[in-house]
Amino acid sequence: MIENPKDRALRARDGLKSANYDIKRMMREYVRYLGIAVFNAIFFWTFYEMIYWLDPLNIYPATVAWAIAYIIGSFEAHYLHRRFTFKSKADYKESLYWAFVVYGSIGVLSTISEHLLVYVFDVHHRLAWALNMCAFGFMMFLGLRLLAFPPEMDSSE
Repeated sequence: MIENPKDRALRARDGLKSANYDIKRMMREYVRYLGIAVFNAIFFWTFYEMIYWLDPLNIYPATVAWAIAYIIGSFEAHYLHRRFTFKSKADYKESLYWAFVVYGSIGVLSTISEHLLVYVFDVHHRLAWALNMCAFGFMMFLGLRLLAFPPEMDSSE
C-alpha cells in the first residue's frame, strides 16, 4: 500500500535526523543535484525547443512544449538523481512513484507559470523557461530528498 505523502515526508524528516544528516551532507548532495541538473536541463531544453518549433497542437506552443518536455525529462531525471545525486537503494518503482508525485506537483505549477509568463506577461519563451528552471529547482531537490529518495535508503557516501 502506498504511504500517505505527509506521513512519508515526516518519516523522511525523522530519517534525516537519525542519519546525522547535516548541512555539509545536504550541500554535497545539492552540488551533485545541480551538476546532474545541468545535464537534465540540456536534455529538457532540447525537447522543449524541438516541440516548440514543431508546434504539434497549434495552440500555446510554449505551454505545450513545456508540458511534454517536462514529462519526458522527468523519467530521465529520476534515473540520474536516483543513481548519482542521492545514490539511493530505494525500490525503483516506489521511488519512481514518489518522484512523480514531486514532478507532477511541480510540473503543474511550472506549466501554469510558463503559460502566464509567456502569454499573460509577454516574457520571451526562452527567458520564461530559464526563470521556471531556477524558480522550481530547490523545491524539486527537497521533494525528491524527502519523498522519492529518503535518507534511510541511501547507499554509503
